[in-house]
Amino acid sequence: MSVSQLQNSDLTLPGIWLKEVQVQLMANEVALQFAETDLDQGLRFRAGLILVTNQRILAYSSDVQDWQAWPYAPALRMTHHDHAGVGHVELLDENGLLAHWRFTLGQNLLMLRLIDAFRDQSQFVLTGQKAVQVEQNLCPSCKAVLEPDQEECPVCTKVIHTPPSTWTLFRLWRFARPYRLSLLLGFTLML
Repeated sequence: MSVSQLQNSDLTLPGIWLKEVQVQLMANEVALQFAETDLDQGLRFRAGLILVTNQRILAYSSDVQDWQAWPYAPALRMTHHDHAGVGHVELLDENGLLAHWRFTLGQNLLMLRLIDAFRDQSQFVLTGQKAVQVEQNLCPSCKAVLEPDQEECPVCTKVIHTPPSTWTLFRLWRFARPYRLSLLLGFTLML
């Protein structure tokens, strides 16, 4: 794949992925949407990438440490879940789970856009029909549907104006668990 194919896709990949993606893309394959994952399956911070192209799904995960690809098929689908600050996307087919990725909710908007691009492109590849774009006013942050007269998202406004709970720190402990000895040593030295 040439650099011009990436430029034609109107997609700006982060620099650390650009060369690797160029090697992975086949002739006439165009990158449509991407989302970075920032957690591995052990909830440690590790970089990964999921890419929707016009021909298939490409993904790099630090758990597998190699690129994986899945061409569009009738039963191929993506699901999205989030719980306690951790997002989870699964790729499934008629036989079950093919792959799954975890990410912090800071990546959630890109992940939702990736799933939308996957659904649209999958429909186009399988049926030849472009997805009908329904004109809706959506919140740019959480993608909640807004009424025509609403300027602020009620979901995001509630989150912004709600004070954080002390339980948030306990939920974050999952991410800090692999570093607990370092944190304990730093806290002791600070005292």
